[in-house]
Amino acid sequence: MRPTLLPTNPLHSTILLTLIALACLAIGSAPAPAAEVRGSPFPLATCPVSGKPLGKDSVSFVIEEPDNATINGRAIRFCCPNCVDTFKKDRAKMLEAVDAAIIAQQMPLYPMTNCVVMRDEEIAAPDAPDAGNVKNVVVLNKLVRLCCPGCIKKVRRDPMKYLTAIDGAVIEKQKPTYPLKTCAVSGEPLPAEPTDIVIGERLVRLCCPKCADAARKDPSAVLAKFGTSAAAPAAPAAPAGSTAPAGSSK
Repeated sequence: MRPTLLPTNPLHSTILLTLIALACLAIGSAPAPAAEVRGSPFPLATCPVSGKPLGKDSVSFVIEEPDNATINGRAIRFCCPNCVDTFKKDRAKMLEAVDAAIIAQQMPLYPMTNCVVMRDEEIAAPDAPDAGNVKNVVVLNKLVRLCCPGCIKKVRRDPMKYLTAIDGAVIEKQKPTYPLKTCAVSGEPLPAEPTDIVIGERLVRLCCPKCADAARKDPSAVLAKFGTSAAAPAAPAAPAGSTAPAGSSK
């Protein structure tokens, strides 16, 4: 096979080299692919930094940490880009406050009375005397209640497996008494077979997949339809038995 040679005409060579340079520049300036969101949408109604209400114009930051499956892909919402920068500077401390608020918000609706890992092990109710023995952790914006530290390690290996199980329990428990007759996004009457999603520990029934996408983008507005008011992350104290986030270094 004969080697490919550059044009001998100086003008042609200049044009070719210019085109190659422009192609390299275009490749180098291409935007990085968006981080994949995993788990549940951010359920709180206020910015973790400023405490301001979150709305449609809020900014979403997705944590990227491939070596830690319990936090990789977790979406946190903020009122503005400046608050995202502040969060990044002290992420561990701010996540502790966020997780305490999520635990307080989702605890009343938690659907399981047994450990999601060791299904034969019962877990104490939040107001039980031995509630402190339960390990409460937040995984990808969802409360997970476990019987022991060993189960935390198992959740870290395959978090989506256990979050899917909790979502299934939420749907099964809340579907018979679901309070809304209309789509939580469009306001249209719910069809015979609604599109069901879970935000935090709340079943949300919608008229179509398009509304499901809209609900995930502005979950606090959807939760408000149920009379749910998510407090500012720093306000609630962590319930008895709460631990550091499953993805933390503690």
